[in-house]
Amino acid sequence: MLFALLAPLAARAQTPQGFDPSLACSGIKTLRLPDVRLTVVSDAADSSSHPDSVSSPHCHVSGVIGREIAFTIMLPYRWNQRLLMGGNGGFAGSIETMVFQQTRNGYVTVSTNTGHEASGITARWALDQPERQVNYGSVAVHRTVEVAKAIARAFYGTDPRYSYFFGCSNGGRQALIEVQRYPDDFDGVVAGAPAAHLSLMPGVFLKNVREDFPTPAYYAHPVITRENLDLLASKILEACDAIDGVRDGILTDPRDCKFRLSSIRACPAGGPGSDCLTAAQRSAIARIYAPATDEKGRVVYPGQPFGGENLPGGWSTWIIGNDSAFLRDSHQPSLQMAFMTEGAKYLIFGDSTWNYSSYRGSLFPESRHVAPLGDATDTDLRPFSAHKGKLILYHGWADPALNPLATIDYYQNLLARDPAAREYVRLFLLPGVLHCAGGNGPSDVDWMAAIVDWTERASAPDRLVAAAHGRAGKTIRTRPICAYPKRPTYTGTGNTDDAGSFACREP
Repeated sequence: MLFALLAPLAARAQTPQGFDPSLACSGIKTLRLPDVRLTVVSDAADSSSHPDSVSSPHCHVSGVIGREIAFTIMLPYRWNQRLLMGGNGGFAGSIETMVFQQTRNGYVTVSTNTGHEASGITARWALDQPERQVNYGSVAVHRTVEVAKAIARAFYGTDPRYSYFFGCSNGGRQALIEVQRYPDDFDGVVAGAPAAHLSLMPGVFLKNVREDFPTPAYYAHPVITRENLDLLASKILEACDAIDGVRDGILTDPRDCKFRLSSIRACPAGGPGSDCLTAAQRSAIARIYAPATDEKGRVVYPGQPFGGENLPGGWSTWIIGNDSAFLRDSHQPSLQMAFMTEGAKYLIFGDSTWNYSSYRGSLFPESRHVAPLGDATDTDLRPFSAHKGKLILYHGWADPALNPLATIDYYQNLLARDPAAREYVRLFLLPGVLHCAGGNGPSDVDWMAAIVDWTERASAPDRLVAAAHGRAGKTIRTRPICAYPKRPTYTGTGNTDDAGSFACREP
């Protein structure tokens, strides 16, 4: 659900000399690896109807590591000598199949369920299951890529020359876990909108949930309405859209916007309206924009930046709810409510009866034991640097799920610890983009081409191009995205829907 689409990457793929694919695939059936049980070894010579949508001949291998870490590996018969692993969204629980599309481009592709079978929106699997919690938090990806490399070695007779990881949201957290805890696993890593503060997110979401849904009685009629979001978004754009020199419905950097919520008219005593805010609505919105604080009043996570409040898939999905059939079917009014409730019940308290409406705390002190399981905030990346690894971070400025300001803080802390970190880590911010993709800003970027060029050809990315597509895949807008702290700046001439009319400049 939360995995961003990988852009195709043209790569030279060829059959290794002396390599017989059919014999190699059947030979995997006899492979014995410690604590690994193979369940599927299938020769897919003609895979046009393959369930994983891999449209090139390959060997499909599935199995289980340990007690229940399931994995699937696709080994193309024409191999580009690269391995690519895809990350999981939410609470994981299934094999992420989208990464397998890259098999057609010559990659060995691999995915894991991280040690449990479940919907990505539930964490019941974690109740009284410390092994599953550890696998999800950090271990499953590491063990899976080790097995994938061993199987690739047995299949092709040689190791992958380069190994890559791509993930967004929880997949972005997995990416950071890898570079922090297992720095030799991958050569190039792309971490989008990383959920790096796994232990903090239930408390951050609780802050917002309490404002919009004081009790479950508010599920069907939250404090903040869709009309509020339309009004709020229009007023913010009216005040700040032109700051970057272009009126396009996008805030290039929301930190430049000095919008005051008090500028929106107060509703009369008669009740709510489409052009005003009640006292309760104003208070709830202000709270969402405010940072999260712990029990001592210390800021632990930044507040939501301005921008994108009324976009489909934005606040209405993540914060105020009632946006889609998926959410209605889940019996939760918003994704923040769902992830907060599941995290609190099964990762923090281990109590399936826990209820937010009767709880009076912040969740921050109680969640500290979760940090060692899966927080990805360590800024010492010297072992990854010594491995000559490269890391690309990216985040949408309008993300209503995970805050881009937190990713900026992490990047700046990296540089503070190691001023040379920019030689192996780059951060890109995407104006107007929601969680992982979507929004009113261009979000389609060839991240794989960027990380491969940097890892293999020392071509460090400073300026990439993001595209937005309309019907039938037609490109309707391109914009540059710039290595932080630079930002795209309109040159004053040319089409504002063309990336060529913008330059990357210091703020």
